[in-house]
Amino acid sequence: MNLHTQNAKGLIPNLRVPHPLSHLRIPDRHWLVALNDKLLDWVSVHVLASILMFDVALILPLIAIPMADSIKITLGVISGSWFQWWALPALQRCQLKTDLKREAKADTDHIALTHIANTVDAILARLEKPA
Repeated sequence: MNLHTQNAKGLIPNLRVPHPLSHLRIPDRHWLVALNDKLLDWVSVHVLASILMFDVALILPLIAIPMADSIKITLGVISGSWFQWWALPALQRCQLKTDLKREAKADTDHIALTHIANTVDAILARLEKPA
């Protein structure tokens, strides 16, 4: 690897400082599980974060459907249960993935800062050394 090759951000990579993604352990998964992961990621980022989507998907049909109040209440309870059964675990999974990425970045930052501190100490030792 050429040490003077710049990456997309214009930085020259250092062999002593790994990229945070190199610390993430991503196991090989069945294609269906990988597809489910991608779908959960997309839904948790785009759909669940939208208050408008929540209003449109759950509240608007209960108002607009011409049914008895008891049926609307039942549908409201089922909608709330759906949110607890599916949406909250999806958000929790997304949070766990974010935590793993944050830990990988913290590890890489620690390695980089340790390398910088050791380099500064070595330079200081050379400067303090009598000639």
